[in-house]
Amino acid sequence: MSSICSKATNYLTILIRGAKWVNASQFYKLLVEPLDIAEYYRTGKHRTQGHYLKNGREKRYEIFDRWWKGREAGDEENNKRTSYASLTQDSCFWARVEEAKDWLDQVRSESDTGRSDMLWQDIDRFESYATRLVENKEVSIDVLAKNSSFTLLMEELQDFKKKTQQFPPQFPAFWNEEMVP
Repeated sequence: MSSICSKATNYLTILIRGAKWVNASQFYKLLVEPLDIAEYYRTGKHRTQGHYLKNGREKRYEIFDRWWKGREAGDEENNKRTSYASLTQDSCFWARVEEAKDWLDQVRSESDTGRSDMLWQDIDRFESYATRLVENKEVSIDVLAKNSSFTLLMEELQDFKKKTQQFPPQFPAFWNEEMVP
């Protein structure tokens, strides 16, 4: 009987230590990865190597993601937040903001309607993603600060949308390839 108890105790100890490592890796990722993202874009690596999410993200963060997704989540995760997170809960949030800024710049100069539509779809997905994070208070309050990159991007996007809606296409059915016979 004591051997079963000691095995169970050892197993529980391993689980608890494992949970501590998973939590520590998540905290590290939330704290450090945004700094890596800032450095990546500050040094212009996105211009030579491509955007961070596809070309700059270090393997350790992907491993930490797998650990975090593979853990057993507690009941507290189902509770709705009453205040903003101290750290933005998606460590790649700022990389997504940088990609959205790039898409907006591209859509401004794009003459190909097919490519423009794809860029707008990307922008719309980003808007939905960001809105969900803000509504669920999964961002830190600094994300919503007056001159944050995110706030400036959203203001710029809203202004651009207003300007483009002032000049709707003359034949919307034609532009959407819905010609009536």
